[in-house]
Amino acid sequence: MRVLFGIVFLTFSVLAIGKEKCDLESIGLDYQSSDIEVYFYTGTCHYRNEDYGLAVKNWEKLSLIKENSAKDEELKIDVLNNLGYMKFFGFGTPKDQDTAINYWKEAILLGHYEAEYHLCHAYADKKEPTFNLAKAKKHCEKAKLIYKGQDEPDKDILSDIETYLNQINE
Repeated sequence: MRVLFGIVFLTFSVLAIGKEKCDLESIGLDYQSSDIEVYFYTGTCHYRNEDYGLAVKNWEKLSLIKENSAKDEELKIDVLNNLGYMKFFGFGTPKDQDTAINYWKEAILLGHYEAEYHLCHAYADKKEPTFNLAKAKKHCEKAKLIYKGQDEPDKDILSDIETYLNQINE
């Protein structure tokens, strides 16, 4: 009986420990937090738990809310990039690459630099139906400038961009 109880307890403990809690208190928010903060951080918690459908659901709600502060605006811009990624690859939502590209374009207009890299990939990867050499060249060159200009550029992303540019220029 003790062995059975131990196995059940261990199994339940592993399942319970494996995912973080996504309620307001657990993610460090309270009733004074803005709706944008709530949806952003709740969605992010679900993303880390690999509950992609719940992440997308929260982020889509956030995308419809008017921001009231600079902090809320930054979170909303980040969500546009995140939703683009989720839609492009079909994580937690049906794959919709046209909508993903529109999210990334909107994020770029609002100053999000990572979205430029995502558009580089979307247009430069020959395996994607969005492949377009002219658009790829423009977005990959812009992404390269952005990432090279950072204090600590992500070497993996820069390598990806260089690979795409080399393929484009062949």
